[in-house]
Amino acid sequence: MINNNFCWMATWMVTDRCNLQCAYCDPSIMKRANEAEVINRFEALDRIAVYKPRILNISGGEPALLKELPGLLSRAKAVWNPYIRVVHNGTGPQKLAEAFPCIDRLVISIDGPGEVNAATRGISGDAVLERIAALIDSPSLDTIPEITINTVVTEKNIDTLRSFAAQINSVSPRIGLALLPVMPVDGELSVLKDREAGYKRFLDIYAGIKAAHGNVTHNLDCVMRHKNLRKIQCYNQYFTVRFSPRGEPFTCGAGIVSQLRRSDRAYKKVFKKGGLRKLFTMIVKSIKEKAGAVDFTCRNICNCDSWLDMVLLGKETEYAPVVLRGFKGRLSNDDYAELEEFVKKHINADFNAARFREMAEGGSK
Repeated sequence: MINNNFCWMATWMVTDRCNLQCAYCDPSIMKRANEAEVINRFEALDRIAVYKPRILNISGGEPALLKELPGLLSRAKAVWNPYIRVVHNGTGPQKLAEAFPCIDRLVISIDGPGEVNAATRGISGDAVLERIAALIDSPSLDTIPEITINTVVTEKNIDTLRSFAAQINSVSPRIGLALLPVMPVDGELSVLKDREAGYKRFLDIYAGIKAAHGNVTHNLDCVMRHKNLRKIQCYNQYFTVRFSPRGEPFTCGAGIVSQLRRSDRAYKKVFKKGGLRKLFTMIVKSIKEKAGAVDFTCRNICNCDSWLDMVLLGKETEYAPVVLRGFKGRLSNDDYAELEEFVKKHINADFNAARFREMAEGGSK
């Protein structure tokens, strides 16, 4: 462990620049595509390499804007061979083609067909699917990574999910569809704002999609396990690390300094609604961790790697095996032993370490 973190999964926000202005992004961090960024990302990668995360998520901003991305991913594979997952906004998946030999999974964000996606992400969902189809059918590409479409489920698109899933399936049945809850969970856009009734409504729609197409998962169950959305227990924060474009860690489990490091406007967040309570929680966590205690308290419910919480608690979730297979061949016997000891001591005394290992080692690429 490094700084009280297993560091098994990392998200590197390789750039703050983007060629879209999605409704879900933080405008205080995101920059326009043509803004200058003077960053030595190979030095940043060297900082990340110290942690040797087994799964490396590449996000932004928009990673496809970086000319050096193929070289960065190639070096990561050569230095410590992580499972690499790249998140893309769909504006030009062909721009990533040079990096395809190093990408294990390409995740493309689309919230629905046509204007449904245009309303939240500024680009037609149909246009993105056409680009994916052209990519799959391209005779010039020897390697195409596994493709998954991430769809944020909202009140605006929930009734289009069945037709959208069919549209994806018509492009290729090999394309996965992952359905995620919108944040905040109790906001006006959320189908879960009325909790159980909204979840049942979603599951009814989901069952029809699953029966018709199969290659679909969701992680709304990971959110539903929380009874108090203002003060949750988040276990995956001790297994994940997040990095700025310069390779600076700002993971939840590393204390208050790490939390505030990411944004030069962090002080403004303190004075937003609920900001002082969050600051107090962070201070308490930092004090406890300096005393050697493990504190899973968090006031920010998010998608992140919430599937891992379900696994550690012994709860079944179909989202977990999809992600866990990224660990295949990348965890040692000592890693599994350390995991079992930590989880049984701090999270779940009945944790089934053998089941975790089965899901991780039994999956294919």
